[in-house]
Amino acid sequence: MTDSHQDRAPRDSAVLNALEDGLLVVNDDRKVSWYNPALARTLAIRQGDAIGMDVSTLFGTHLLPTLEDEASARLLRQALENGGDLPALLYRARTPDGARRWLSITGKPVFDGQRLIKIRDATADLNAHHFRAALDQSPLVVFAQDADLRYTWSYNQQLGSTDASIIGMRDEDVFPDSAALLTALKRRVLETGETVRAAVTFVVAGDPRVRDLTLKPLRDAEGRIAGVTGTAFDVTERNRAEEALREKTHELKKRMDELQCLYTMTHLVEVPGITLDGLLQAVADTLPLGWQYPDDTAIRITVYGRDYYWGAPGEASWKQSSPIVVRGARVGEVEVRYLAEIPEMAAGPFLPEEQMLLDAVTKRLGRIIERLQVEAALEESEEKFRGIAQRSFDLIVTSYLADGLNYVSPAMERILGYSPEEMVGTEWEDYLLPSSLPIWEEGRRKVLRGEQVEGLQVGVRRKNGETAILELNESPIVEKRTIVGFQAIGRDISERILHERLREQAFDMTERNIAQFATLADHVRHPLQVVMGVADLLDDEVTAEKLREQVRRINTQISELDREWMESRKIREFLKRYEL
Repeated sequence: MTDSHQDRAPRDSAVLNALEDGLLVVNDDRKVSWYNPALARTLAIRQGDAIGMDVSTLFGTHLLPTLEDEASARLLRQALENGGDLPALLYRARTPDGARRWLSITGKPVFDGQRLIKIRDATADLNAHHFRAALDQSPLVVFAQDADLRYTWSYNQQLGSTDASIIGMRDEDVFPDSAALLTALKRRVLETGETVRAAVTFVVAGDPRVRDLTLKPLRDAEGRIAGVTGTAFDVTERNRAEEALREKTHELKKRMDELQCLYTMTHLVEVPGITLDGLLQAVADTLPLGWQYPDDTAIRITVYGRDYYWGAPGEASWKQSSPIVVRGARVGEVEVRYLAEIPEMAAGPFLPEEQMLLDAVTKRLGRIIERLQVEAALEESEEKFRGIAQRSFDLIVTSYLADGLNYVSPAMERILGYSPEEMVGTEWEDYLLPSSLPIWEEGRRKVLRGEQVEGLQVGVRRKNGETAILELNESPIVEKRTIVGFQAIGRDISERILHERLREQAFDMTERNIAQFATLADHVRHPLQVVMGVADLLDDEVTAEKLREQVRRINTQISELDREWMESRKIREFLKRYEL
């Protein structure tokens, strides 16, 4: 009798062959004696090819390479080779088409030394476990109903101790307050086969809950609609949050309108050439946007006895006001009125935030008016300063670190030959002589440290190529507690320097002349004494007297030189004493 694969199959092979789990029988010599079609599909082999194959070789060739976890694969290989119990693990594997699956591999002895190994695809069980774990206590409910709309399955209903509590019931039994709407929606699904989505309010344990329903037709094996399946997501808290968000959004819009009012006021001040009258009228035109009912809002701004209106003037039942204060004195007020009937709240139609806005507006208006007055006074002072600078014989220059020279007084054209327009935007270094750059840089560093620099002498090039000597006093320009540049005031001292140099030369020449006078007198006196001695020795008295007469005349001239030498010294000391 032939020993076929089917002959070696365990009893009830038809039942075993129909199973979805892979089954494998291994003899005591670890040879494969039988396996069912499901195992062949799992290992991607043909039926009968593995009969008589060592189980370690079979798994090592067709199963272990598909496992992703090398540690688990190593444990399984060791158990197969040693004939030990298979580790109770879930093995992560890949199918030939790249899909991931989870395998449960178990083994137990059966009869006559044989061992049965089962390979079960546990992916669906694991997914179902994960699905249940994710749904458990979540806001999502899953259910199914038959064609009579009786509940046949439910999960996570959150209606009581078990989900099975509503099995066999209809919506009117479970949700009587919402049954009419629920039944209509589900009947629509049964009749049309469409997917329906709607938000329905349920009363659960006396608490109204809003659920987002998604209803789909449930079909049988032939594709006929056999019932309804659906999900219900609890959106109660989300709806409450959305309502709170809408309220907050409304409040935020009001705050944004208020900020827009303040921003517009700030922006108006920066408009070139705007007058106080123009500013106050523009503020009156803008203010209604910050109130709840801008179309029914009227504004009156009074400053220094003048009025500026938006809307019709006159009395109204509801109005609010706030004073405008400049330097501690009240100079006017802003009044807001409602011209039509407005819904009243406990404290009237005006919000507390609107009074806060009005107070902020008047406070800012006070600062703006004060600023405009200061700017007007400053502009007047600047005009006076500019007039003085324009007529000054001394040069005045302001220089900013970012922009170079930005103001040059007209005196510069007289001194260096450059017009102020030519020099604006340039740098001081463009005109300095190279020999003066170290002195200039040292002075600049001191100024940028906040120090005053006086009597800085630098050489510069005139437009015609000549050299001029400037004496500068420099001071820092400070804006918002930061040094942003410096100012220089100076004059042309070229002629003074030339005079001083000529004076020094004259002093030097005088010193040399005085020294020469003294030397000349000494050099002449000594020879004359010798001549006098010779005259005394001569026998010819007439000749001797002539010699003596000449010596006396020369001595008279030398005495005159001595007197002039003394006068020169006195003059020199006087000049030095008074720096003439």
